[in-house]
This record gives sequence, structure tokens and C-alpha cells, in this order.
Amino acid sequence: MGLVERRNLVLTAVAVLTVVSLGALAWQWYAGPPAVADGRAATLGGITTEIRQAAWVDFDHGHVMDGQGGFMMPDQMMPGAPKSDEVRLGVTLTLANTDGQAHGFSLVEEFSLVGGTVAEPSPPAADTIGGLSRLGPGAAVDGTIYFDVPVPSEQDPPLYLQWRREGEAVRILVPLTEDAPKHQHG
Repeated sequence: MGLVERRNLVLTAVAVLTVVSLGALAWQWYAGPPAVADGRAATLGGITTEIRQAAWVDFDHGHVMDGQGGFMMPDQMMPGAPKSDEVRLGVTLTLANTDGQAHGFSLVEEFSLVGGTVAEPSPPAADTIGGLSRLGPGAAVDGTIYFDVPVPSEQDPPLYLQWRREGEAVRILVPLTEDAPKHQHG
């Protein structure tokens, strides 16, 4: 095979990959957002996720240094706490293996928060499940995934837990029963 034939073969392969990539991108763009689950549970790839509750975590008491409502701690003195105008939302859920074989999962790669004032999907800030990344047949784990998001108002769209797994995606409505705490720094 000569130099010209190899170059033509490489150019053809690049062209085919480009067309396939553009087709996949167009498919995602035209397909729109993931489906919305009926109720508080959804099943993808052998695992069922059920949201049990959602609650705001109030950090403002930790920012007051003297306990008397005085000087506010700056963000640098509160590592891991939500920054500036963000608040932390804890979504308590159950992950259950509803299949006959073991399944791996990744909270960070699979879950995000969308809706409200969130412009881009918000990744988890923390969780209580830790290093667990696999569920055996019939096994389940309860835990909380925390997200740091801008303070939503009553006029903002609802918040959804977005779950992407094995090429599928679904949004589950986050059941909020209280207003977000005010998060202000002085």
C-alpha cells in the first residue's frame, strides 16, 4: 500500500468518525432532556433509585464566629461548605439492585441536580454512601447525596435529580417541603 492510499484511508476514517460524532451530538440535541419519572423512583441498568426525602442543610450558624450573631467567617475558613450565594441540598435516597446479577454504580458520574436556577447540571458536593460502588443481587443501600446550588425562589422551575446510566437518562422530581435557607456572607 502506497503513501497516497494510506493517506486516503486515514482521511476516509476521519471523515466517517466526524459524521458519526456529529450524528450522535445532533441526536442528543434533538432528543431533548431526559424523561421525567412517574413518582419518586426510576430503574436504569438493573438498579432502582427511589428518593425518600430532600432537605436543605443550614450552614449559616457555622459561619458566625462569636455565636452572638457577630462577625461572619469567610468561605476560606469553611472548606467544603457551599460558596457565596449557594445552599446545600441533601437528597436522601435508596439504591436497590433489582436484577439477578451484581451491578456497579458511580454517584459522581451518574447523578446531578438540574432545574431551579441551575444553568448546568450540578454534580454532587458530598454523599454519605462513601466508597461503595457495587450492589449484589437484591442488595440495597440508603444514603444522602448533597448538592450545592444557587438559592432558588418560588418562581423558579422545580429541581430534578438527573440520573444517567448505561446510555439512558431520567429525571426524578426532588420533593421539597420547605424553602431554602438564606445563605449570605457579610
